[in-house]
Amino acid sequence: MIKNILGKISFHYTYLIVAFGLVLTGYFINLIIFTSLIIIHELGHIIACKIYHYKIKEIIIYPYGGLTKIDKQINTNINNDLVVAISGVIFQSIYYLLFLFLFKEGIVRDYVFNIFINYHKSMLLFNILPIIPLDGSKIFNLIISKYVSYYTSNIITIIIAFITIILFIISGVFDKNYSIILIIGILLNNIYKYYQTLNYLFNRFLMERYLYKYNYRKYKVIDNIKKMYKNKNHYFKINNGLMKEKEYLEKKMKKSNNLFD
Repeated sequence: MIKNILGKISFHYTYLIVAFGLVLTGYFINLIIFTSLIIIHELGHIIACKIYHYKIKEIIIYPYGGLTKIDKQINTNINNDLVVAISGVIFQSIYYLLFLFLFKEGIVRDYVFNIFINYHKSMLLFNILPIIPLDGSKIFNLIISKYVSYYTSNIITIIIAFITIILFIISGVFDKNYSIILIIGILLNNIYKYYQTLNYLFNRFLMERYLYKYNYRKYKVIDNIKKMYKNKNHYFKINNGLMKEKEYLEKKMKKSNNLFD
């Protein structure tokens, strides 16, 4: 397992730039601490993925944190997905408690502990922001997808991510901090890439519903395919009657290979 995971880890060029800068300026301890925080955080996601049998495609290390890419169906259980999304924060918090214990026992020096606390707080707060692809965005998307359609939840997530970035820029916290400017650029690029994949994701969502059987407790009557929920089965209003979700998708599939058309 460890060998397979290590083979899937890659370091983004922006991380390498920041790492090189820290080593060059003599901040090697800083590099070790913030890299260890990223690794522990991603380990939480990895273990949760293993519990739910989600396949891990790749783990990318960025200067602001990591990104664990998962190969799974879109229509998986929302609560399971939430556990995967928050597991990084949980593991990072456990790592903090371990560091705190070592500090109180006199094993970790004040200087090292203060560096750790600064990185821990900043990474934790940054990661819960609702910006794609941060954990906060995934958690936000999963929570609202319980109450709005899958398509709508993605649109709202993109809007909120963009607004958060704008507020982040307006706050001026990045002033003369080139590392943060670099991170903002990466995040904006990720938001744009996510926007570009919206139709693909929605088609994949529909195709899964067409190919596989999902038994949800709740049912909803809808009149538009974009109103389909991730956690519900549906009946479609057709003229004066109702048609089951599976039948409706089969009918659309016969007309076109693209369910979204």
